[in-house]
Amino acid sequence: MTAIYAILAIAGVLWGTIWMIRGSLLHGCLALLVATSTFGVLFFEFRAGINLSIDRLALVALVGAFVVQLKLGKVQLRSWMTIDYVMAALMTVIFVNCCFLPWGGESVVIQHFLNGYLIPLTLYVIARNLDYTERSVRHILIFFAAFGIYLAATGVLEGLGQYSFLFPRYIADPKIGLHFGRARGPMVQSVSYGVYLSTCMLAVWLLRDHISAKWRPALYLLLPMFLAAVFFTKTRTVWLGAGGSLLIVLWLTLHGRARTIVIAGLFAAALLGGVSKLDGIIGLKREGTVQDTRNSVSMRASFAYVSWKMFLDSPLVGHGFTQFKEAKLDYLGDRNVDLVLESIRDYDHHNTFLSVLVDLGIVGFIPFLAMYYYWTRDSWRLAHRAEPPWAKSLGILFLGVIVISWMQMFGHEITYTPIDHLLIFFVAGMAMGIKQQFDPVVAPALRAAPVPGRPQQASIVMERRTT
Repeated sequence: MTAIYAILAIAGVLWGTIWMIRGSLLHGCLALLVATSTFGVLFFEFRAGINLSIDRLALVALVGAFVVQLKLGKVQLRSWMTIDYVMAALMTVIFVNCCFLPWGGESVVIQHFLNGYLIPLTLYVIARNLDYTERSVRHILIFFAAFGIYLAATGVLEGLGQYSFLFPRYIADPKIGLHFGRARGPMVQSVSYGVYLSTCMLAVWLLRDHISAKWRPALYLLLPMFLAAVFFTKTRTVWLGAGGSLLIVLWLTLHGRARTIVIAGLFAAALLGGVSKLDGIIGLKREGTVQDTRNSVSMRASFAYVSWKMFLDSPLVGHGFTQFKEAKLDYLGDRNVDLVLESIRDYDHHNTFLSVLVDLGIVGFIPFLAMYYYWTRDSWRLAHRAEPPWAKSLGILFLGVIVISWMQMFGHEITYTPIDHLLIFFVAGMAMGIKQQFDPVVAPALRAAPVPGRPQQASIVMERRTT
């Protein structure tokens, strides 16, 4: 067995070296998304001095390939924009905060920082510095559409209770992950699954502008399966994120009477369904009892109250990164409010915004909000002003992803694993990269001396726009 492992390791090193030199970094980023969300430690893990898994090896290979191709001149680092300085400020605040906290024992501080921020930031940096063409954007949308078909089919099978058809098999294990009984996909958690599924659904719609007309009906026929899978998540924030992002994307891609009819019809249907089924939504029967679901809703008020009291006690620098779960215990005895504060004793935070505010204070909360502000502003500009027209698709997709992520962050803490932020930061990196690639303000930088092995298409386009 040792000899087999040695042979596989040698072959892996040889092929990995070839890919690092000549492989596509964009395809590597997409592969890392799949590896992290689907083929992580739950799928396969082995020990070679340290615990290794497919997603960890994929991350190391991708970073190595980026460094090698950067040294070979196949990749050129872009100049920093405002958003990059804002993100650097946020990461600095978190790092400095971590330096004053215990790392040893059972501390999850470093793990949270690595999984929730540093690993996604790595993917952002790589995607941010790639060149994009009409072909590469089409490949990105095709990837999300294909991955989405798998996710949607998986969610529908889970919703129908057909667990024998699921792959990977760990999805069917009720002891693994959360939310068994809902659609939760290979992420084994309905919120993360909903983020990926909703993003892929948007990509299916956007792909229609990048393929011939004869294939568009096939894309339209896929949408009901995606919507069914979204419904089977039985998660209100996923419903809101999918619905809100779809409305934004339809508004930006449809025109004239078609836009008015479709948007008005969807909005009316959502309003009618929400009003008529409000009690059913609040008391939705999921993997627990109806009362458990109602308690979940009421607990959010307790989280908000405790978070506010904690913020008032340490508004500037917070209580420490990842310290909410322990620091909140001193506030659960408050009897000045008609809330069952003890109900949140054993839980981490259920709101990403409040979690950042409590942990990092105003010093960390401002750059966190600023990051999303600049992402939204720049993606909106990309969606409206980008030339050539095919570049707009990534701006529109990222606007949808922002809506999806914000809906989840209002109801959940999504930064403890790399799954959610990895997708968000990746799409952000692509959108910011393609915006700068075709932004006339940075045209002189893009028209710098040619780099061997690097296409100069962006410079040519910018030259035409500025002359």
